[in-house]
Amino acid sequence: MSLASILCDLLLFFGLVFGLGLPWVVSSRLDSAEKLAVGAAIGVVQIFGFAWVVYCAGLPGMTFLALPALAMASLGLRWRALSGFFSDSPVQGLSGRQLLFTAWCVGWLALVRSYGGGEWSADWHEHYQRTLFFLDRQPLETLFLDTYRLPARPPLANLVTGAGLALTDTNFAHFQLFSTFFSTLLFLPAVLLARHFARGRGGGDATLLLMLMLSPFVLQNATFAWTKLLTAFFILVAVACYVRGLAQNDATRRTIAVGAMAAALLTHYSAGPYAAGLAIAQIVLLWSRRKERPMWRELVLQAGLTAVLLATWVAWSLVHYGAHTTFLSNTTATVGTGLSTGAWLSRRIGNAFVTLIPHPLRLTDYRFIAQTSPLGFVRDYCFTIYQTTLPGAFGSAGLLLLAWCGLHRRSPTQGPAERQFWRWFPAGVLLLSVATASWPDRWGFAHIYLPALVVMGLALVAARLGDMPAGIRRCWMAALALDWVLGIVLHFYLQATIRVPPNAFTDLMQGKTFEYGLVTTKNLLFKLVCGYTFVADGNLAPGLVVAFLLMLGILAGKQALRAR
Repeated sequence: MSLASILCDLLLFFGLVFGLGLPWVVSSRLDSAEKLAVGAAIGVVQIFGFAWVVYCAGLPGMTFLALPALAMASLGLRWRALSGFFSDSPVQGLSGRQLLFTAWCVGWLALVRSYGGGEWSADWHEHYQRTLFFLDRQPLETLFLDTYRLPARPPLANLVTGAGLALTDTNFAHFQLFSTFFSTLLFLPAVLLARHFARGRGGGDATLLLMLMLSPFVLQNATFAWTKLLTAFFILVAVACYVRGLAQNDATRRTIAVGAMAAALLTHYSAGPYAAGLAIAQIVLLWSRRKERPMWRELVLQAGLTAVLLATWVAWSLVHYGAHTTFLSNTTATVGTGLSTGAWLSRRIGNAFVTLIPHPLRLTDYRFIAQTSPLGFVRDYCFTIYQTTLPGAFGSAGLLLLAWCGLHRRSPTQGPAERQFWRWFPAGVLLLSVATASWPDRWGFAHIYLPALVVMGLALVAARLGDMPAGIRRCWMAALALDWVLGIVLHFYLQATIRVPPNAFTDLMQGKTFEYGLVTTKNLLFKLVCGYTFVADGNLAPGLVVAFLLMLGILAGKQALRAR
């Protein structure tokens, strides 16, 4: 894939997302960072709605050409307001950091010749199949990975990615690119939360940018072609708007939050625990102010918005697949049914244990990552700490920094409703995630249910890092360097250099141990059998990509140091 093609895709992505979304909020009472984050969410939802109408109405693929035309028309109609908005220096700074974060993730993606890491296997293939299902109008009986029917996963991410492919090319490299583009949007609501936590003392935007760039958890998810970080983006928009709505007693922000959470559910069902937590918070708020008529109007509006968004998918699925397939084909519903109460509790306790306790601290069967390569084993050993466990997801020093934030709370500037929200919401999400994870897991499920919770923690650390003693900050910098080496450099080096081992298919049938592990080898064989072309298979010189990444890293590091 050429550099010109990547740049064209990038321009198309930002033009669609912000061209469709920003005109709706540019003149609103939201602050500038909120306008960018909420505008992006509205833009993504509009792309989803457009692609869904094209599919349901059986319109030809050329209909997608109307999307950039609509974006350009929207920009033209609000050009004066938008030019004034982007002339603001803070807006330019935040937009530049978003672009830097996107470029960083795309740069690492451009090194990936095959996926690897732990037991991450065929999900990228499944989501590409689902995207092509909508573009090619495949039969409703289609099984993905020869196992799952369409309602097993919600469609938003596949449809918005498919819109990008319909306007460019339907090969896998473009699918990779657009999947990463959408994943990087989570930076904007993460900034919103960091600024909210900072309470006017500087939101640590540059520090947060560096933390996200050097987070193995974030970068590995952003470059793996699936839907987790786009889901986290909508969840973060919802939480950021909701707590700001509580702080400012603003019904508009709280309603935006509910709509964003509905969009998260349309992206991945792992948003369920967050949606339940937000619903409980809003019900408690309504009950405490039940004598106020505006609260009931707010509830009706939120219920209507949620119903409209979710009905676009659920109602269609009910008509075409029926209630059983619509609601019970997801792995959360299909795995673990028929367990006794004791077995149900035992499985949840076991999943919580492996998610909260990294595998070096417990008895673990390492046959599942067995391989002859020492580097490959170290990569998988570290990968399953960074990705699947909550402590590891925060990075090497993350829990230390979060503990400091918990022990050194600032004077209470939050209102009682917001303080109560933060007291129980993170723990409630974790508890509900444990209850929802129905399959027995040997490593942990942080990468499935907890990306948004992890980014919330990183936003808090970024907001408070300037208050921490110099010794803790030095520890943080050393931990970032360690995470970068073990979780990023090693991981992407192996993804860039893996080749098909001799007699791979024969060895696979005989159950032999591979050089880089069974799952990593299966990913490579998937790519070869399906004939997929990755971004890294183009004419981009790896040396130039590495130099580009070093330049971006230095730029982000200088910004973070100046911010201190």
